[in-house]
Amino acid sequence: MSDTGAVRLPCTLFRSQRRMDDYFADDMRCGDLSEQMLKAQYALKNVSETIDPWSGERLRYPFGNYAFSRPATIKERINYQEVANQLFDEMRQHSWLVSFFGHRELFLRMVNHMQHGNGMPFSDSTLNFAYEQQIRNDRTDKSALIRIKNALSKSVNFNDKNIDMEGISDIGRSIKQSVLPQFDRWKDRINGLGISVHGIHATTITLRSLNVSEGAYVALVHFQAQDHFGLDDRDIMTQPYHNMPLFRIWFILQRWHKMGFKPFMVNMEAAIEISGVNLKYENK
Repeated sequence: MSDTGAVRLPCTLFRSQRRMDDYFADDMRCGDLSEQMLKAQYALKNVSETIDPWSGERLRYPFGNYAFSRPATIKERINYQEVANQLFDEMRQHSWLVSFFGHRELFLRMVNHMQHGNGMPFSDSTLNFAYEQQIRNDRTDKSALIRIKNALSKSVNFNDKNIDMEGISDIGRSIKQSVLPQFDRWKDRINGLGISVHGIHATTITLRSLNVSEGAYVALVHFQAQDHFGLDDRDIMTQPYHNMPLFRIWFILQRWHKMGFKPFMVNMEAAIEISGVNLKYENK
């Protein structure tokens, strides 16, 4: 038998199967691979044109015009901290191609956080705004926000001016049939959002407040999402990413046991007010 009593708010409408704060996910590993494994299993012998991280040598080429042959590369021994610093600088440089059309500064802040944040969670007002805009601007039939709005119009008890648990369950089922917010649009490949977040690991959607009047409602819905700023085996072995210097450097910095820079949780949220009418009332 369903519970017909009014639900106390805030109330969870949806929680994804993949959980928040999943520090055991594959892309959260760090410092777990040897040089031999990275070269043999992942084909990462060559990572940079200006530095050999395996030998700890910076590579320089003499200036000048040489008619018959190029002189030998000048090698300069540096410590592993300098190796890491230069690899991070190159990671920033190589990111230009996937972040030049919008949110490049956001990705650079995330790279800085990987270098200096020691795995602490990351949040950013720019990312929250982009997440909210992605939710609001999805006007397809499978939009999570539109499905919540339509389900509320059917599930709210306009006589008692509340919603019961059965209505909450109906909304949850509607969300499961939607497409949750992701940064996987074509433009996200070049605006910095795709490289910063792309797919979202976990999502929770909460009904924070609900005000019902005769034939209408106003609700505040809170979207909370989390992704991981880290790479797993599938990320690095999938083309074209495997051949891109950005990803090759990122993987070395994260997974090589002599580097082991920690990946981190990326937190996003958006509180969105929606309104609707009683469909039965509207059709009278």
